[in-house]
Formats: sequence, structure tokens, C-alpha cells
Amino acid sequence: MGLMKLDFTVEAPVEHVWNFGLKAEMIPRWQFDVVAVEGISGPIDNAGTKYTLVYKKAGLHLGSPAEVTRFEPENLTIETTGKTPLGGRFRSCTTMRQVDEHTTRVDWVMDYRLPGWFFGVLLDKLLFEWAFKKTVRKYNRNFKLLAEKTFRQSNTGSMQSMPG
Repeated sequence: MGLMKLDFTVEAPVEHVWNFGLKAEMIPRWQFDVVAVEGISGPIDNAGTKYTLVYKKAGLHLGSPAEVTRFEPENLTIETTGKTPLGGRFRSCTTMRQVDEHTTRVDWVMDYRLPGWFFGVLLDKLLFEWAFKKTVRKYNRNFKLLAEKTFRQSNTGSMQSMPG
């Protein structure tokens, strides 16, 4: 089983970053290899919500079904479990914390198992772990940039509507 832990900061208040992260329709904007989010059975902010991330790999569309298994808005924590596009399993947990009124720390942990028993473990250590970590760092950078951009846009819009 593989384990990956990554964290990053976002220059926006924790409430904005939390709400932005719960918008399933935005996932393809930060996860560049996800082309769609299908079958959402309800808001992503409830335990039991199911959906499928559709990845495009080598010209193929591969589904990765996921389910929100833990949702703790009071702790700004969401956990999902599911199947990887190639048949493995995963569990990820994202927790957000306020650093100060303008900065949010995002902590992300995922444990996963590739299919293929021994060969899956070997493949993970030789190739997948490094490539996956590189991909997730890009996802995180994209998430950070989009969350910060949407925060700036929301503040610009509210300031323009205020009488001067």
C-alpha cells in the first residue's frame, strides 16, 4: 500500500478555500487529467455522496468512482474512498486550517493500493509513486491558483458594488 502526504498554503481565507474545494464541478479545472465529474448523487458536502471522476489517459476515458465517507465541516475535513481508474483502491483525507485571516493551510493524505498484489507494490515503488506525487503537486498548484483567483475576483466584485 502506498501513502502520500502533501500540504500547501492558499492566500485566501479558510471559508473561501473550503467552499471552493467542495464544488465538484470545478475538479476538472484543477485536476488537468479529469475531463468530467459524473453521477453526483447530491452535494459533495455530505457523507454518502457518490460521484465518478472521469480521467483521460492515453486517449481512453477511465472512471474512478468515489464516495464521501467522512465530512466534518466543524473540523474542515473531508474524506473520500474509491477505486482508481485501473482497479486499485484509495482513501484520501483533506483538512484545511486557518493560518491567519488571509491564509489557509491544506493538508492532504492518501493511502492507496494498486491492483496486481505483489506486482502492484513493485510497480508502485518503481514508477507510480514518483509520477503520482508529481501529478498531485500540479493538482495542488492548480487548486491554489484557482482558489486565490476566485477569491480575488469575489473581492473585486464586492468592492466595485460598494458606494465610494
